[in-house]
Amino acid sequence: MGQKVLVVVDVQREYVTPGRAFHIASIGPSLENGRRVLETARSKGWPIYHVRHLQAGAIFNQDDAYSGFVQGFEPQGDEREIHKGNFSCYSAPDFAEAMSRHAARGDEVIIIGYGSTMCCLSTIIEGYHRGQKMVFVSDASRAKASARLSEESLHAHATDIISTYARVVTTQQLVGEP
Repeated sequence: MGQKVLVVVDVQREYVTPGRAFHIASIGPSLENGRRVLETARSKGWPIYHVRHLQAGAIFNQDDAYSGFVQGFEPQGDEREIHKGNFSCYSAPDFAEAMSRHAARGDEVIIIGYGSTMCCLSTIIEGYHRGQKMVFVSDASRAKASARLSEESLHAHATDIISTYARVVTTQQLVGEP
């Protein structure tokens, strides 16, 4: 059996800034859970990949401060930073190559980050089809509300869909006691 690998998906300022297009009002608890998962991964020496969505335009623009990492989620030491321009993290060739090595070893890929309806979902589905062992930490993620559904409802629906392609766990189940 392989090791655990943490993928931190799009934990960017765009999501935490009121008034921004992708702001998630209820993001606080998921960020705290994400910090616990990241601290655990660091303490246990898991490989860590920090993925940022960057594109041209007003949202997630590489020259915009809102595309930067949320404070405390910046890569440290030998943790890898990867940039993607589409929903799935696999759209970045460096990520796809790294994950193919992890899949060959039977490593378990743990996903935290934003948003559960777009980037996490598409990454998990693509990982599943590439033979990855995927794990989604449901309370270390969240979704932006849609025109019809609240953040909570949309995230719950996304998590249900994700459960078809990944093992779904809570932070508590992954890292243990607080």
